[in-house]
Amino acid sequence: MTEQITPDLGALPWKPQRGMKLVRELNRWDVPTAGILRNWRRQYLLFRCLDGASGQYSVWAYIALTPAEARGLMALEGEELRQRQAELMGDRTLSLAVAEEESGIIHRFTGRLKQSEPEPRLDPAVGQRVQDEIEGEASALRGMPIFAV
Repeated sequence: MTEQITPDLGALPWKPQRGMKLVRELNRWDVPTAGILRNWRRQYLLFRCLDGASGQYSVWAYIALTPAEARGLMALEGEELRQRQAELMGDRTLSLAVAEEESGIIHRFTGRLKQSEPEPRLDPAVGQRVQDEIEGEASALRGMPIFAV
């Protein structure tokens, strides 16, 4: 099996690490919202925006693919492609990122999806953990004398 990636802070969510090349765009809405990336070691990665990338903040999921899985996805279209992406992402622990429109990736975490219709969603426990982490970071910043008002 292939290993998870850790997205780089500040990176564009559709190019989460330096040296990655977009091999196939699977969906687009102003920016690529799903696709297959490959790095210089010829390792493949599926990325997908989980919330439509329509606001200032968005959540992105990443999974490593075998070369055979990448080829299989590239051969699919439409509903078959959507279902296969959901299957792959639903079966594994994901690398996830919160991105901000101007700053790129601002928070990284791992978790699983919960099956729901019409699209899989983040497991509620994962969502709560991320909210707690972000609130903890904000509290720590507020507690620093340099940020005191």
